[in-house]
Amino acid sequence: MARLYLKKTSRGFEPADEPSMELWRKYKVGETYRADVVKPRSYQHHKLCFALLNLTYANQERWTDFESFRKAIAIAAGHTEELVTVHGEIIRLPKSLSYDALDEVEFTQVFSAMMNVCAEILGLTAPELEPEVSRYCNENYGRAA
Repeated sequence: MARLYLKKTSRGFEPADEPSMELWRKYKVGETYRADVVKPRSYQHHKLCFALLNLTYANQERWTDFESFRKAIAIAAGHTEELVTVHGEIIRLPKSLSYDALDEVEFTQVFSAMMNVCAEILGLTAPELEPEVSRYCNENYGRAA
């Protein structure tokens, strides 16, 4: 399966970059193809998310390992799936934050909820935490969005 990046124009979808153009040229005019249209995640927002998680993790004392912390934040933010055990118990499991797991629209909602959870852990409001996350991101991951 090929992955191309497209942009919407008044004429329809067109390749967004040169590698996509090369793939685009291999498809025959008049043929029917199937596509799943997804707005890809912003790498800048992805960096901000991990800056938020790392900054909060470094300034809290409850969790001793980052992965457990990340999962707890995802659950508190409502980014979960339900699992029904063999005994009928419903357990909420954290969903993935991987780059391909969410599109930009879904990710924006999850990130906003995570910002609120992390702000609460740190005893701040989300508007107070946001500039700190941007600063931390710029210093540790490169320029944020």
